[in-house]
Amino acid sequence: MQDSGITKPKICITLMESMNISFLRKGDHYFPILKVGDEKRILKENVDINNFYSNIHHYTKLYEELEHVDIEPGTIPVYPGKILCPSLNFMMHSAETKQKVPEYPYFFTKFRDTITGWNSPILKHKDMKQLDYEGEIAAIIGKKIKGADEKTAEESICALAVVNDVSARDYQEQISPPFGKNWVMGKAADSFLPVSSWVKLYDGDPVEFSTEVNGEIRQKGNTKDMIFPFSKLISYVNKFVTLYPGDLILSGTPEGVAKSGKYPYLKNGETVKVQSSGIGYIENVVTEFDS
Repeated sequence: MQDSGITKPKICITLMESMNISFLRKGDHYFPILKVGDEKRILKENVDINNFYSNIHHYTKLYEELEHVDIEPGTIPVYPGKILCPSLNFMMHSAETKQKVPEYPYFFTKFRDTITGWNSPILKHKDMKQLDYEGEIAAIIGKKIKGADEKTAEESICALAVVNDVSARDYQEQISPPFGKNWVMGKAADSFLPVSSWVKLYDGDPVEFSTEVNGEIRQKGNTKDMIFPFSKLISYVNKFVTLYPGDLILSGTPEGVAKSGKYPYLKNGETVKVQSSGIGYIENVVTEFDS
């Protein structure tokens, strides 16, 4: 693991360090819900999700003034313009897939249509024979940046979400030299990025997470084990790519994927759950279709 040498940003208000955020959706309106512990409060103001993230510290400071609610929103809390994913970013995942550790971040992208929420299906086309899971953490960008150094890149992160980078390995590995892997067909299908309903305000601390299939733990990871930390991933891609509030940068996945041969690939009807105790979880059922 590379050490970015950056001091972790600490938010000055203790209350905010343990805050989770989601949204209540009513039609086309989104109302932020802020949670500390088991206590939830709602901001009765319709917001644009990405504008909310760009002003997140303003809104979170209003917590004590907000009305109590007792609901579980279940709304997708992100609407990114860009979703950037490192192809190998955990040492043990590199080892299990017998791939060389990269010298610099290597990205592929997903599209907005890949995003799906809690209790929504992971869509498996009948022709997909090697459907795989990848539990990950996603960093949510909170301000527009371009050409950011690692310190500025770290400071641009406003929150973290739990995600599942679903992959169709049989299509991903349709390698056609000299063009490389078939990333779009293998990674960018509709529903191939389940995202947790809750996000956690970013405080710079490492985050543990795990992946279960039908209740069996398949993966355990910690963001402290990333080969390239979020600050390095963001600053590297930001040399040429402008990032905006709401954009997602994924962590990469730890060891334990089905591709390793340790576990079987996903089948119709199986339940996949990715969770982090500080953030929340995302749970989805694999659902096969043929058209």
